[in-house]
Parts: sequence; C-alpha cells; structure tokens
Amino acid sequence: MHCATTAKHSLSVFFLTLVFAFISGCGGGGSGSTDTTVSPAGSGNVALLLTDAPSDIFEEINITVVKAELLSSSGRVTLFEGNRTFNLLDLTDARIFAIREGVPAGTYSKIRLTLTDLELVDYDDSNDPSDYITFHPRLPGNGKLDLNPRGSFNVIPGGTLAIQIDMDANKSIHIVRRGNRDEYQFRPVVFIDIVTDAFVERFVKLHGVIQDIDSADQEFELCDTEIPVQIDEHSMDYNSRGCVDVQVTRNTSIFDINGMPAAFGDLEEGEQATVFGRLRRDRDDDDDDDNDRELEDLVLVASLIELGPESAFQKLTGTATTAVNIDDQFDMDVDPGQGLTTPLTLTVQIQNGTRLIDRKGNTVSRADIQNGRLVSARGVLDVNTDTLFASLIVVDTDTSTRLTGTVGANPDSTCGFSLTDNQLGDVSVQTDSSTQIFMITETSTSGSSMPIDVDDLEPGQQADVYGGFVNGCFEANTIIAY
Repeated sequence: MHCATTAKHSLSVFFLTLVFAFISGCGGGGSGSTDTTVSPAGSGNVALLLTDAPSDIFEEINITVVKAELLSSSGRVTLFEGNRTFNLLDLTDARIFAIREGVPAGTYSKIRLTLTDLELVDYDDSNDPSDYITFHPRLPGNGKLDLNPRGSFNVIPGGTLAIQIDMDANKSIHIVRRGNRDEYQFRPVVFIDIVTDAFVERFVKLHGVIQDIDSADQEFELCDTEIPVQIDEHSMDYNSRGCVDVQVTRNTSIFDINGMPAAFGDLEEGEQATVFGRLRRDRDDDDDDDNDRELEDLVLVASLIELGPESAFQKLTGTATTAVNIDDQFDMDVDPGQGLTTPLTLTVQIQNGTRLIDRKGNTVSRADIQNGRLVSARGVLDVNTDTLFASLIVVDTDTSTRLTGTVGANPDSTCGFSLTDNQLGDVSVQTDSSTQIFMITETSTSGSSMPIDVDDLEPGQQADVYGGFVNGCFEANTIIAY
C-alpha cells in the first residue's frame, strides 16, 4: 500500500463503504488515565475504529500507522504495532484493523497514534495513474498524534470498549499559497467517540464467510474476517481469523452475487458475504467456548448483506446528472481514476431494498438525489447496458461553509462570539449544544487534538468555523481552534 492525497475541485471521492479500522483488545502492559491508574484485576476488549469524512480536494489521502497506544500517567498499552496504510477517503466504512489481547481493566484517558507517512493524491481528471499528482505534507509532532476524548474511559473485565477515531480529512488539509504555487499543511482534526452501547454514527463493513445459519432466529456467524491479533507488545499473528455474530431483521436488505434482491433463505453456509450494519452489545451472549477469536459481547445488526466475493460489487463515485425518474433510475457522471474509461455516464438502478443514506449513515429519500449532487453508488455493473444495479447509494447532502480567521470578542453582543474572517470581515458566530469544538496543538514531540468548550476560545486565536448563515448569525456545527 501507499499513502496519497490529491487536490481536486469537486468532492469526488466520498463516502460509501465505512472501511473502518477496528482494533479489538484484551489485556496488555499497563496504562491508565492521566488521573488514575489501571487496575490489575482482569482484562477486557478494546475496539479502536478509524473512520474518515470525505474530502472535496483529494481523491486519495493515504496515511501509514505504525503504532496505536493507550496512554496514562502510569504507563501505556500497545494496541497495535506494525505497518498498515489506509486511504482515509475509503474509511467511511469500517474494517477490522487488529485485535490486541490482554488490555488491563481500568481507567484510561488518551490514545496515541504514531504515523510515518501521509500522501495526498490528485487524479487531475486522468485515468492514468502515471499522471496523478502527489504531495507529502510534513507530519506534525514528529508523527505522534495524541487524541484526548472529553473525559476518561474504562476498560471493563470481560467487556468490549469501542473507541471511534474519526479523522476529518477535509478539515485537516490546509492549502497555503507560497509564491505562485500551493502547499499543503496537515493539521489533524480528529473526533473521538467512546462507544458504550452501539455505533450510531457509522455503518460497519465486514467481509467473511457465512457459518452456523440459524433460520429460526434469523442469525448467522460471519467468519474468516481476517483479524490480525496483537499477541504481545511487538508481535502480530496474521494467521488468526475471527467470527462475528450477525443478526438479520425485517429491515435488512440482501442482494445476490448478481446484484439482485434476495432473501434470508438464499444464504448458504460457506458462501462469502459482505455485511454492512451497526455493532451493538449482545448482552445475552455468554458463550465463548469455541476456538474462534470472537468479538465476544458484540453483535452486528445487518442493514445490508451482499452475497459473493468483495469484487462482485463495485463502488463508484460521481455526480448525479438527473433526478430519480418513474423507473427508479438516475444518471451519474463517473469520476475518473476508478478503473473505467471516462467520461462515462451510467444509469443507476434503485431496487427493492437499495439503501439510500447520507454521509453519516442517516436514511435519505429519492428526492435527495438531484442534478449536480455528489453521490457514491455501490452495486453490480451491467457493462452491456451501462447500468449499475445498486445495493447502497450515499448522497452528499452537506452544504457546510467554512470561515477562517481570528477570534474576537467572546462573548459578543449579538449571536455568541465574533470572528474576523479573512474574506468577509467581522462575523458573529452562534453555537449550541451540538457544536463540536476542538483545540489543535503541536509540540516538538507530538501533536494533539482536544475537545474544548466555546468559553475556552480566546481572542486572537486562529480558528476555522464550519456551518451556515441563519437569520444574520453564522450557526456553527464545528469549530477548530489552533
């Protein structure tokens, strides 16, 4: 694998398959929070998920991770050590990253990622990889990125803790004009979510082999999911495989290898399948008596099941050029660099069971597919008719605007606090309980991303503010101070 990111003027690579990096852990070498120490009594599981929001500049943002750790004032626990490269713009799904065995139960408060490379790739509207333009921004903090959730978190004996790391590439890459050329700065904007019950923000995507079908309870096990296991501080076992319990509901969509709608009765043991869904705790599960490495008290509630090898279904990004017609079809101009000769317009066929979601996994309607809107469609392509029979369509409904400037009065006399935008001048910014605010800092030894409150913003600080104007106020959904 390689690391890459590119400059692009339309949001062409955008979220479909939440390829999420998943580290599961139990036990290890001792670490706690900055305020407390780790209890030696028992060990639990730690699932570390790496996801990403899309970028409107680059087609690829490839980042290399060599280590993931839990840190505290009393030490650290290595969750992963190796060399794995991810295209952040594919991490809109979830994929299993590694299992760490033996994380001590106790209280923790910080995650550290060690990175060695970041490559930005611009396809430059070309289908030829030799024409792609690549950039390698400097990694801040000597490649060490410290992530601070709001408050501490606990690893419970016998339980599974999930830490979702959402690295927002679009907010992390900054363009700086140097003379007559652009330079790119990487200022990592990272959102941390400690998941205590279920993954509500993103779908999880897992590929494996169907086993132990239970027709009565509409369940099966998805095995051979290629979960490498961290067996000690420096060693990985890449020969291990894991199983995950999958629950099928009446709302689960199933498609066969040809991309046609199917039913639970069409599942066969030993058949490959890709499952999209939401992980949640299985509080009734006390069975851990086989030799497979299972994600113990987690179950995957399936939203979509695709039967067959991963290669049977394609993900294609592009721009809708029509609305949905009476035949449940719309046209899409395909972006270059996806293995097809462009320019190319495909017909996307919405079927019974096709999932329509936005970039965060929320359900949208056919009316949200409009001319000029960015879409990502997954399905089986009929090359004879240039028709993609879709299993999943992700629609970009985000219209967020970014302001960049200097924090002024906090509070101000109108909306909340003032920001002197580099182009618009003084703007009054409004926040509410849903606004996410982060402080990004860098030292010679590490970079840091930390959630803060609006009251912590100080006059003179630089900030990026994302949102939109409503009744004279700029309503912020995200604020990044640095």
